[in-house]
Amino acid sequence: MSKRKPNTGKASAAAEETLETKSGPRVVERPKKKSKLRYVLLYLAAIGFVFYAVITIINQNVKIAEKRAELSEIQQHINVVEIESDYLEKVQGYTGEELNEYMEKIAKEDLGYVSNGERIFINVAGD
Repeated sequence: MSKRKPNTGKASAAAEETLETKSGPRVVERPKKKSKLRYVLLYLAAIGFVFYAVITIINQNVKIAEKRAELSEIQQHINVVEIESDYLEKVQGYTGEELNEYMEKIAKEDLGYVSNGERIFINVAGD
């Protein structure tokens, strides 16, 4: 009589074989065939990872472009503020005649004042 493991199905019957030796029967297990399902799952996992990586890279590129546009806008604002600051520093240094000319310029251009005897003509044609 040979000792065998109880059969649990077709897979175990194909994986075992009994060999007769001098010391008695011996059970040899053959390596099981790797399941195709395992490879399919690994393949799907790899494809899923690649899609995730591509989507993440695209998302990061969009965020980088947005931040670059925001940086450009802020740099333009900084340039405008620096020009205004330089202008105000220059105006602070005005004295005497320069200060009078500056105040007259502001009164005429920004506030709409006119000097005595001066006439303002408005071009209604828009030319």
